[in-house]
Formats: sequence, C-alpha cells, structure tokens
Amino acid sequence: MSGKITRRDAILKGTVLAGFAATGVHLIKKADGQIVWEIDGAKCINSKLGELTAEACDLCTVECVVTQSAVRAVNHHSECGRCYICPAYFKVTSAVDENGLPSEKLCPRDAIERKAIGWVDPEDPANNFYDYIIDEEKCDGCGKCVMECKEPAGLGSIRLEVRHNLCVGCNRCAISTVCPNDALSQLPATAVPEPEPAESESQT
Repeated sequence: MSGKITRRDAILKGTVLAGFAATGVHLIKKADGQIVWEIDGAKCINSKLGELTAEACDLCTVECVVTQSAVRAVNHHSECGRCYICPAYFKVTSAVDENGLPSEKLCPRDAIERKAIGWVDPEDPANNFYDYIIDEEKCDGCGKCVMECKEPAGLGSIRLEVRHNLCVGCNRCAISTVCPNDALSQLPATAVPEPEPAESESQT
C-alpha cells in the first residue's frame, strides 16, 4: 500500500477546529448539574433517516417560548461530505447559474456559509471540498437543511439540537408538548455530550 497521503486526506486532517470551542465550554458550564432538554435524532421527523417523503417539521421554530427558538441546526463536520453541491445549502431544484451551480439557496434565513477548503482548481472548481458552517445567530431551527442532508442525497451530518445557552429550561417544554414523534426529552446534564467545535478556518 502506498504511503502517499491523498489531497482529500491532507485537507480533512489539516482542517483547523475553531469558532465554536469557547461557546461549547459555556454550554457545558450552564448545563452542569441541571436537567436539560435534548432532541432524539432517531425520533425527530427532520433528523430521522428514511423519512424521505415527509416535509420539514417547523414546530421547533414556532412553538418555543423563546422568540427565536433555542433549537438550532448543527453540522457535525466529522460526518460531513464537504460536497461541491450540498443539498442542504443549495436549493437543488432551482435553475442552474452561469457557474453550473443551483441559483438559489435552501435556507430561508441564509444561515449557512459555504467556504472552500484550500486551493480551488480554476479549471475544475468541482474538484474541491467545502465547509458548510451554520451561523447560529441566524438559524431558527426550521429543519429544512436537516431534511435535505439526509441519505441518500446527504450524509445526515446536520441535525437539530437544543442549545442550552439559549434554552430557558422550561419544566414543560412547549416544543416537547406538540412534537408529533415525542422527540424531545429531559436528560441529566452529565449525559449531554459536549458540542462539536465548528470548522471556521481551513488550511490553504
């Protein structure tokens, strides 16, 4: 077997983790010793694999007592394919532009940033990889990107999560009450995994 490292391996191994690290520490500190609300991806209509005919459920957006929902779409970058045309970023059914890309974005709040990783081949831009970084100040947890990221079009790296620095810790969560699949439940804070840092900087 060759000892050479492929360009893809070098890019993925060389990506710098940043951006969300400080926020992640804050979330864990706030959650420490508390009971917190979590979304079960196996039950959530948006997150669950196989629900390909369902429309995105927006109850996490409209039912939260917080004005802009405490639920956010989170891209787990270690599972992301870094696709040239991401179905969670582009509205893939829109008209193709002069660059051969869909002309419209999927997110109604333009909350996802597409950043090329490393040098972009000017003769073949498709021969490259991209980070898709979610701006949580814009995201309201509508679930559209989560639905489109599911297999087989995507890899399921984007999921809905309750952000504990935003959640006011209602004893009876309004979203949980109306969730059609009973996907929200309370867990001890010690059982909550630390949020994965977002990748906002890449090697060139």
